[in-house]
Amino acid sequence: MIKKIALIAASLLVTVTAQADVIAVYGSNQNNNVVTFLNNNGHTATNYGSAAPTAGQLAGANAVINLRGTGNTAVQNFVTNGGLLITEWRGAEWALDTANLLNADGGSNLQIGTNTLITHTAAGLALGLGNGLANPFADGPRTQFQWTLSNIGVGVDILATRPGDIATIIGGISGSGYALINSLDWADGFPSGGSTSGTWLLNALDIEVGQVPVVNTVALFGLGLVGLSLVRRKTKTA
Repeated sequence: MIKKIALIAASLLVTVTAQADVIAVYGSNQNNNVVTFLNNNGHTATNYGSAAPTAGQLAGANAVINLRGTGNTAVQNFVTNGGLLITEWRGAEWALDTANLLNADGGSNLQIGTNTLITHTAAGLALGLGNGLANPFADGPRTQFQWTLSNIGVGVDILATRPGDIATIIGGISGSGYALINSLDWADGFPSGGSTSGTWLLNALDIEVGQVPVVNTVALFGLGLVGLSLVRRKTKTA
């Protein structure tokens, strides 16, 4: 019961609202296809090529998608100042090991096999990442490679796993923003007309992080009281 309360409380820290509509895309994997797909689905996405965008280019953006690229101070500040970052494959390396956006480490490339099944956890489903997808789901070459993750610490949610209960997608609040680290090569051979990974990406762009609403703060306080009550009751009956 206490574990369930903790999970509910954690999910209240992130609110899911309308889709982000101004998106900066950079890196070196299917940039044009990803941008075309996003624009065809009501977003305004811009391809900045292999170089990370500048602070000026990020002005007015809601989200940044790092397609296996390295970042810069502008992207790091964008996230910690309230933006949403979504990575692909080795983009996790920069976000975790260089920018230290989350309490976790990147690792190295691992081939896990085409159509590897990916299972969203309760935390991932609570964020809406699995909307419209089977659970587990697979997507051909787009779930074939993983940039391994390790040392996942406090404040980081495991949002999806591969067989063996190994984390493949993690996320968490970073400063005032949110870092969604998808270590799979979900953009590999990305079809601009859409795919399972395209649906996942649209779901990911629904995440918007801001200040915890007052109603949620009250709910968290109430959940804390319930937890204390359960602990006391257990102590009395022991």
